[in-house]
Amino acid sequence: MLTNISWTAYLIFVALFLSVWYIIICLRFYSSDILHFIATKTKANQSNAGDDRQPTEYQGTKATGFEERENIPTPSNEAQTDHLFNEVEELSAKIKEAVADASSKDYNKEEFFFLLQVTLKAYPQLKGIPFQTAINNLIISECDKHGFIHPSSEELDRLWIGI
Repeated sequence: MLTNISWTAYLIFVALFLSVWYIIICLRFYSSDILHFIATKTKANQSNAGDDRQPTEYQGTKATGFEERENIPTPSNEAQTDHLFNEVEELSAKIKEAVADASSKDYNKEEFFFLLQVTLKAYPQLKGIPFQTAINNLIISECDKHGFIHPSSEELDRLWIGI
């Protein structure tokens, strides 16, 4: 009975069976995602169907017409974010040096906070943005790593006020 079935016929049957099985599983568990995907593709095709213009090259201003998107980062915002990120990296290195230096020289709390405030004053553009919290966390972790003064987040927030 099994000798009448060739390997080619068997492999075709298994491939078709598995294809049907996975289609059923996908429809069962991902039907809403599939319908959403199809709906967004259909809307995009319909909105661009009558527009014969070629998309213009991105000039950094918000596009009009079919190219308009709300969350497209402008080159100036990207450059500004990159610049801020580089500033944070520089400040992080300086903070690590300052904490290590203060720890090795046994600074008291006031001297250490003054050193931090002088270091932070060189970077006023980082005040009040999400990077400030990351910098405060870095100071706390570096102090913990060196077994040095353990500043609270409130004390670190006060350091930024004078900047």
